Amino acid sequence: MSERLRQQGRPDWEVAALTRLGHSGERGLHAVAFVSQRNAPIRFGRQPTGAKWTLWGMLFGPPLIVLNAARAELMRQGRDAWTLSAIAHEVKHYEQGFWVALSVYGELEAWQLQIQVLRDLGAPPRHAAYLAIEQLPLTHDPAVLREAARLMREASPGYRSDLLPLNPLPYTLRSAWQRWWGGKG
Repeated sequence: MSERLRQQGRPDWEVAALTRLGHSGERGLHAVAFVSQRNAPIRFGRQPTGAKWTLWGMLFGPPLIVLNAARAELMRQGRDAWTLSAIAHEVKHYEQGFWVALSVYGELEAWQLQIQVLRDLGAPPRHAAYLAIEQLPLTHDPAVLREAARLMREASPGYRSDLLPLNPLPYTLRSAWQRWWGGKG
């Protein structure tokens, strides 16, 4: 895996970071395989969250992953399990697609994956909100998704998942169709 990453012209720190993520377990290896197979660029940029996917990357590709520039030095030193796990989080969003990624449901799935990757990296979260998010069922139930959004705000006050629709728009429209017209949608 490291050789393929080097052949893609990735800097040494990035090869080392992705190799560490890949060695963390099946979930980390899956994220690294996605980055490698799609030749997804990883960059640092100014932003309030740990990482982000981009609309251009989602719709047209390649799937760019932007990491928080404030964590660049830790990442280059190979000491930042949080940002490594955020790479897996953003890969999950690219796999989900636009509509799922832009919903609390999609965030819940990505947060739960990120928490599992943190555990795989030997850096389990200790904050009660993260532990509660990890225990929530991944469901389209609005009550569960409202609780997930609340817990995400508690864990990371600048993280505005509460502004997203609870469920992906296609799911919401299909559910409304079934409720109102009895369609099988």
